[in-house]
Amino acid sequence: MIELRNVTKKYGKKTILDDVNITFEKGKISCLLGLNGVGKSTTMKSIMKLIPITKGQILLEGQPVNERNIDKIAFLADVPTHDLNWTVEENLQMANIYYDSFNMDKAREMVAFFNLPQDRRLKELSKGNLARFTIIVGLSQNAPYVLMDEPFSGIDIFSREEFIASLKSRFMIEGQTIIITTHEIDEIETIADHVFLLEEGKVLCSFSKEEAEKEGYSIVEKMRKIYRG
Repeated sequence: MIELRNVTKKYGKKTILDDVNITFEKGKISCLLGLNGVGKSTTMKSIMKLIPITKGQILLEGQPVNERNIDKIAFLADVPTHDLNWTVEENLQMANIYYDSFNMDKAREMVAFFNLPQDRRLKELSKGNLARFTIIVGLSQNAPYVLMDEPFSGIDIFSREEFIASLKSRFMIEGQTIIITTHEIDEIETIADHVFLLEEGKVLCSFSKEEAEKEGYSIVEKMRKIYRG
């Protein structure tokens, strides 16, 4: 599991994360929800040590995240991180070399699933297809932990629904932990095991899908109740 213990992140006088405590359980799909600017992406980048935290601890399986264990995490950023001048195929070949556990067969299956043109340069792809390519490389690493920062941005609703429906059945590996940030609650209704709602850098609430269902709510209905309350 991944734990945030009393994590605070400040930029000058502005507090982005304010004494945040979150446990992302192993083998679950957890979702960080909230409006833009509430600290979702900052949480992801802090876990990946892309930005330093001001206070607190971030632990991976009980140990601080460092160069010895960070390879257990695949990070799908909300901006392109691959060579835009290379084709889809060339970028996949590089990923196959770079990531020890990269599954090329899985990558090719996902390329076909998303109907991506293998001979097109990334800079020639639409925003939606770039997002699809990021998902492909991230999930094909077969890492125990996957962080997905606004992964569906630019992808049309029909493709999102098709991918989400296939995530657990086709593309997740056994025991994999996935953390998704999004401000679109409807997107994660069918796959989320646990939800964390951030507001102004704090955890406003958290609940599991089972807890919501016991109260007679879907995740969306539970969120509406919280906001209205």
